[in-house]
Amino acid sequence: MNIDTDVLVVGYGPVGQTLAALLAGAGHRVDVYERFSCLYDLPRAVYFDDEIMQVWQSLGIAGDLDVLPINTYEWFGADGDTILRMEHPKLGPSGWEPGYLFYQPTLERALDRRVRSLPTATVHCGWSAESLEQFDDYVEVTLRRVREPRVGELEPTDETTTVRARYVIGADGANSVVRAAAGIALDDLGFAEPWLVVDLRPDDIDALSSIPAPCQWCDPVRPHMHTRNGRSHRRFEFMLLPGERPEDFADEARVWSLLAPWFTPDDGTLVRQAVYEFRGRLATTMRADRALLAGDAAHTMPPFMGQGLCSGVRDAVNVAWRLDLILRGVADAGLLDGYTTERRAQNEWIVNLSTEMGRVSCTLDARAAADRDAALRAAEVPPTLGLPPLADGTLATGRPLAGHRAVQGVVRIDRREGRFDDVFAKHFTLLTRHAPQLSPAHVEFLDRLGAHVIALHQLEDLDGRLTAWFDAHRIEAVVVRPDAYVFGAVAWPDEIPALLDDLLSHLPTIDSRITADVR
Repeated sequence: MNIDTDVLVVGYGPVGQTLAALLAGAGHRVDVYERFSCLYDLPRAVYFDDEIMQVWQSLGIAGDLDVLPINTYEWFGADGDTILRMEHPKLGPSGWEPGYLFYQPTLERALDRRVRSLPTATVHCGWSAESLEQFDDYVEVTLRRVREPRVGELEPTDETTTVRARYVIGADGANSVVRAAAGIALDDLGFAEPWLVVDLRPDDIDALSSIPAPCQWCDPVRPHMHTRNGRSHRRFEFMLLPGERPEDFADEARVWSLLAPWFTPDDGTLVRQAVYEFRGRLATTMRADRALLAGDAAHTMPPFMGQGLCSGVRDAVNVAWRLDLILRGVADAGLLDGYTTERRAQNEWIVNLSTEMGRVSCTLDARAAADRDAALRAAEVPPTLGLPPLADGTLATGRPLAGHRAVQGVVRIDRREGRFDDVFAKHFTLLTRHAPQLSPAHVEFLDRLGAHVIALHQLEDLDGRLTAWFDAHRIEAVVVRPDAYVFGAVAWPDEIPALLDDLLSHLPTIDSRITADVR
């Protein structure tokens, strides 16, 4: 049977672009099919965190983005005073700033350049997925050519094509065709509120500098928010009140009336206005045999914690390293079992938190809002903007640091200097205090993985972050996965072989001979 491509990615937003860049960057054949004829040139997401910046770093595009670092997120109550101030530490584990406000079209253009620079990636625009059929060794996807008579409008044509791929990934949004065709259901978490999203380009970007960005006004008269998205744009969002309809805000004059306290037509340009229904939903699984989901196809969440894009990119990185090992013949498809285990649990946590924060913001009853404000102000410890570690999956559960994000420091070795991932390309990494004593079988195992074996004494820890991390957790060695999550750590040198055995047990059928030798 002729296989057309290793991985077929449906959807070419940032999640689909990231998948294509990671998999094609590893040398695999990737074909992307996107409904629209060109990149979407309007902002949507406005925030990503340091974990996602580390992904952009690994793809070589971190310097190409329109970003503003932030580390606080302020919420105001019905009286206009602060009820919540959420803060990040100064630096995230990746060594980047804890969060960034960004302009999405610039990101998509940078990702597109990266994908199109890779010889094994092909992007097909103007094709809409219609159905898929799964077989033992491949999946067959039928797509239809669509045309775009007007921007944002699609019309089907009579032309179809069928693509056979080893795997298909649906990164095709909340109304995912791949999810429906694979028979994957959605759990609805019961939150659904329509909000008007307004993007602006001020003539003087500093004119609104007195307004915190980002901030949420939990005003029962009309909840609303404000943020910057990149260096040149601003965003306001307004909750629709009972009885209001999306079409009520098609008139720009109505939109300007909402913006009047801060911004007038004389101050700049209204880039777009659109009404979205903020919902909390979660796919029951992220995999059905050879069909996988990522991003909004697998989960949608209210935007109050700014984690929609972040969650999708985490999906992409998590599934990409698994598919890389499988397509290289290093592990079998059982490695994909950990994808849903890890990502659905973390996604469920953030969807639930985002939904609860949405309920906090969307209170319309004045008395309930006053009670809410009093309770939040009485809380002694404000919430932090951090995610829980991975709790289960491809992890050495029970060992130190398993499921936590690894620290990235600035290092120098052999005249190479920079952030760790720039000096050592992203692979599995065994990082130790001292050069480890490994058996030939373990050496061969790590070589098959393409893993780095690095001792701290072999490099210069220029910012001291790696040494401080080891000292704080009293560890001798740590195995870091390609997605920068810790597989596990050990406190003593003689525990390293057992840690590698544990890693081997999580990578099914890597090589029966190596498995036999190690054991």
